Amino acid sequence: MLATILRFAATVAAIPLCARFMDGVHLIDFHNAILVGVILAVLYTLLRPFLRLVLKLPNFCTLGLVYVVLDALLVNWVPKLVHHSVQIDSFLWALAVSLAVNALRLLVDVLFDGNARHA
Repeated sequence: MLATILRFAATVAAIPLCARFMDGVHLIDFHNAILVGVILAVLYTLLRPFLRLVLKLPNFCTLGLVYVVLDALLVNWVPKLVHHSVQIDSFLWALAVSLAVNALRLLVDVLFDGNARHA
């Protein structure tokens, strides 16, 4: 339970952190960026497991590329829901943000869950 809460918090915190340290991610409003992080964390918690189940066969055929693209699409799409939050310059920057989010979630899993799940 603690690991789930910390994964959620890491996802929320990752969006403003990525805007701070990545050139292609621009923070417009901090509070709206936190809202983007919350929406992304909810989607990662609720929608992503279902999408991963549905896309298991195509993911197997592409050696995991489908999951990476799915995460990048979510990261690219969510800031468009909340105006004046975060601007992501391109799909490649969305890919970089999704990799950073997944790295933080994996770090939380390793440190607090004992056995690392797939991010």
